[in-house]
Amino acid sequence: MKDGGIKMKERYNFENVDLNSISLSLDETHHLFNHQPLYDKMFLNVMGFHPPGVAAVKDDNGAYHINFKGEPIYKKRFIKTFGYYSDIAAVEDKSGWYHIDLKGNPVYNERYEWVGNSQEERCPVRDLNGRYFHIKKDGTKAYNNKYNYVGDYNYGIAVVYDKKGYARHIDKEGNYISNKLYEELGVFHKGFAIAKDNQGYFHINKSGDPIYLERYKWVEPFYNGYSFASKFNGEKVIIDELGRIKQEIINENSEVNQKFLIKKLMDMIVGYWKTQILYSIVKFEIFDYIEKGVNTFELLLNKIKISKSSLNMIMKVLKLWNFIGERKNKYYLKYLGKLLTENNPMSLKYAALMWGDEHYLVMSRLLDALKAYKPQFKEIFEMDLFHYFDKNIEKKLIYDKAMEEYSFDYDNLLELYDFSDTKIILDIGGGSGKLLIKILKMNKKISKGILFDLPNSIENAQKLLKDSDFYNKLEFISGDFFEKIPIKAGTIIMSIIIHDWSNVKALKILKNVYKSLEMNGKLLLFETIVPEKLDSDIGTTLNFNLLVCVGGKERTLNEFKNILNKAGFIISDVKKGEGIISIIIAQKMKEMIKN
Repeated sequence: MKDGGIKMKERYNFENVDLNSISLSLDETHHLFNHQPLYDKMFLNVMGFHPPGVAAVKDDNGAYHINFKGEPIYKKRFIKTFGYYSDIAAVEDKSGWYHIDLKGNPVYNERYEWVGNSQEERCPVRDLNGRYFHIKKDGTKAYNNKYNYVGDYNYGIAVVYDKKGYARHIDKEGNYISNKLYEELGVFHKGFAIAKDNQGYFHINKSGDPIYLERYKWVEPFYNGYSFASKFNGEKVIIDELGRIKQEIINENSEVNQKFLIKKLMDMIVGYWKTQILYSIVKFEIFDYIEKGVNTFELLLNKIKISKSSLNMIMKVLKLWNFIGERKNKYYLKYLGKLLTENNPMSLKYAALMWGDEHYLVMSRLLDALKAYKPQFKEIFEMDLFHYFDKNIEKKLIYDKAMEEYSFDYDNLLELYDFSDTKIILDIGGGSGKLLIKILKMNKKISKGILFDLPNSIENAQKLLKDSDFYNKLEFISGDFFEKIPIKAGTIIMSIIIHDWSNVKALKILKNVYKSLEMNGKLLLFETIVPEKLDSDIGTTLNFNLLVCVGGKERTLNEFKNILNKAGFIISDVKKGEGIISIIIAQKMKEMIKN
């Protein structure tokens, strides 16, 4: 060792050494000062120095901590050691993970599966059951809750992930700082945190509210009032704390972004491949067979009766798309595969069957639909979509089940409306009646639920609901809402009906609904409301399918106001749920004026 290194050891002590002046060697076997070794010894690996001047190291005897001279600060050896934070360090030995003081003694008796570092007097830990929480420096729990994951505290706030996978912020006592739930969260930095919902990344304030509407592929924390962000099209921008773009860093003219956009366009052009691949696989019931134990290549081959080459293609793509895995020559379903089985509570099996059949065929005539701005279903199947399903019961069952699969966010939505004054509720165009049953189940004081739909739909619903606990509260009436709705009710619901029709036909339906609604009654429309500002794809792409299949469209709130006003209604309230469906609550205009 050179003299400079020796003199440095003698000259500096724990009190006056500048830890920032000490660095790691490139191979991380020792520490450097002024590009010279800090001490004579070489280790298997070393970590950085932390106050009060100690570093975690490992040699052939185990892991421990050293001072500036490279000397151990205690006798004990561990499997792993980490840096000191607030005078305690995380270590692992045969008994588990825990924290030690500067003398190498345990700070507490508990042992964990893993422990983190002390930040702001709190340490994240994982217990032997895989649950996370925070402890104080003395080892006592900071709060009672346990989570799927917890992070370090920063400015008194930490990120936690609950059992359902949602991210939230908590304070040092474990209290939630807001009631907002997100897919991902970051720590707060200068008053803002990074968050992610199903639309993308953005920034939130401490109330948990987004500070702008835009969503990004990713964003960085704010740095002196500005953040670096990436759009979904690959463009990179600088935004301010109001979400305004202040500078373009990389735009669509850059080479790297153009390569990204070319790849994205190529994927869009052949997007129909995936629809038909999944439709075919679901039609073969491969996911259901695997779930039932038909889980080897030979078993599936014997069951499905297709060529070996075809099945080989299918299993390869399912592995590649992460729908299945394989262990010891046996297939098993991953989460995506489970979603396409019959009995999964979040199943989308019938959605895959619906989109891959009639809807897929009709979309091939989109060009004609756009030229004439008219639906094309009748051009292929010789009748409109709803009469086609009314005549083809098996197809109608698939359609109804698909619609039911898309109603998973209705539970939260229904809790937003007060049905306490409802005695009789009429579901117009209610299909299978499952939404009506859900409302009756949640509101036991409702005395009767009436289901109104086309004749074959009503016949099918009676069969499906005959074993329901609420069957004795149901009345079934068949008819056509374009002709007449032959019954009155104080509360009328229509779920995803108006969007299926043009303005002319929707107005005709609503005028008949007006006649069927009792005095002071409420009309509840369950519909997607398209934002006035085009900042996300809510209804925009779907409108092409609605046009070609039925001639309908998704509408903005103003468009709903206009068509409801023409039918004699006025909107009294709108309830927005967690998903894209809202409840538009309307009353008769004359009664609203009287009140």
